[in-house]
Amino acid sequence: MTRLDRTVFLGGLALCALLFAAAVRFVGSPEGAGEARRTRGEVPASGAFPRVVADLHGRPVRIPRRPEAIASQSLVTDHFLFEVVPPQRVVAVSAVARDRRFSFVADIVGRLDVAVSSDPEAVLRRHPDLMLVSHSARADFVDVMRAAGAPVVRIDTEIRNFGQVEQGLRTVGYVTGEEVAAEQAIRHLRERLAAARARRPAGAGSPRVLVYSNFAYTFGKGSLMHHILEELGAVNVAAERGVGPYGSISSEEVAAWNPDWIVAAADPEEEAVVRSRLLSDVGVAVTAAGRKGQIVILENRTYLSICHHAAGLMEAVAAALYPEAQ
Repeated sequence: MTRLDRTVFLGGLALCALLFAAAVRFVGSPEGAGEARRTRGEVPASGAFPRVVADLHGRPVRIPRRPEAIASQSLVTDHFLFEVVPPQRVVAVSAVARDRRFSFVADIVGRLDVAVSSDPEAVLRRHPDLMLVSHSARADFVDVMRAAGAPVVRIDTEIRNFGQVEQGLRTVGYVTGEEVAAEQAIRHLRERLAAARARRPAGAGSPRVLVYSNFAYTFGKGSLMHHILEELGAVNVAAERGVGPYGSISSEEVAAWNPDWIVAAADPEEEAVVRSRLLSDVGVAVTAAGRKGQIVILENRTYLSICHHAAGLMEAVAAALYPEAQ
């Protein structure tokens, strides 16, 4: 693995770690202190604004009116936001939103006049009335937004399953007043996931799958990829060997673990190059996956997705593992 490859992939993993949104806890109306006892993920009945939501750290955030100038700091909140809110209500997006290697909303964002959230001054000039940030957003950035009067909702971005994806959509739907659109998105997500699960024939075995990217990295237990493999009745070889959400492995370990399938990632139009490089690796070549050519190469943004767009990841893996399903 070259130094450039390692740098690019580490950048991707950093984005993965930073760009993930999921469940927050709702606390209902500002008049009812008892509402603060709601459990994580429980959505109060829809109603008019103002609304109060408890963020990741239990901080109550009051949203006085239906927000019309919404800013997003992370790629996952970008994705959730554009799924449920009309684009004209978005005034700022993450620095990655325009990058087609990772963003599913790059084309939409390219047509909009929006600020980039890495520039707080540019964001403030748009006078946002709601700011969505990841759990890892810098405290000074959040403080600046709050001092300017913008309600800031900090969201956990370590998504490990599709239940958290659903809650992320519901969160954004609730705080923006777009619950109906959020529920429609959730129904569509569930339909896609059900169709992917249905590809597995009755009585099929459990294929052993290794996620192996850039000849060094894998996703193990606790990752969304692990959840997807479990949903498809497959065995995550890395998790089987005790690897956590993210881990590094050697070519020798790949050979010893002998997966039936290997899943890897590539930039657009680089799939053939990555496949060739994998098959030329001795550790890959000796595995069942290498001998049978059972290697799945996915576009980077699909491979790294941790929002509702990860349905495409599950569909692609299901189609590879169970190609005869109708």
